[in-house]
Amino acid sequence: MILLNMFLTFFKIGLFSFGGGYAILAMIRQEVVLINPWLTQQEFMQVVAISQMTPGPIAINAATFVGYHKAGVLGSFVCTLGVVMPSLIVMALITITYVKLRELEWFKKIFKRLRLLSVGLIGAALIMILPKAVESTFALGVFIVSFFATWRWKVSPFTLLIVAAIFGAIFGIA
Repeated sequence: MILLNMFLTFFKIGLFSFGGGYAILAMIRQEVVLINPWLTQQEFMQVVAISQMTPGPIAINAATFVGYHKAGVLGSFVCTLGVVMPSLIVMALITITYVKLRELEWFKKIFKRLRLLSVGLIGAALIMILPKAVESTFALGVFIVSFFATWRWKVSPFTLLIVAAIFGAIFGIA
């Protein structure tokens, strides 16, 4: 019965986890410390610290650690499955809808507008980040070269990262 309760609890967390991992920590705390006393406040803080240090989304890491703490490997699997299941269901529904509607003219028009919205959002992010990211002429040069290398010659971002790190090391620029 505890496994079902853990699955449903983390399913609810996954279903309402808007705003990213940090925004959902309060909901996870309420569920696993206050409503279902699976962890003490001290243990929850340790889970948060470990979840931040390990690779991957915080909500998934926290679910895995809480499940393991309470019910071992099976508990970690159940909690992790619970927190990711809502996203899997929503993405499956979106994919099925897209496949069925992608040839309809009105649907194509919607996606054309969404692409424009995406470009606008990326541009807004660029405007917000650029003044703080470009602190030297070297950084500006890396940005410009990377932009054109990606856009014009389709150079891999990984390759650009390695090349920029090498140039930074050679020229002693942090």
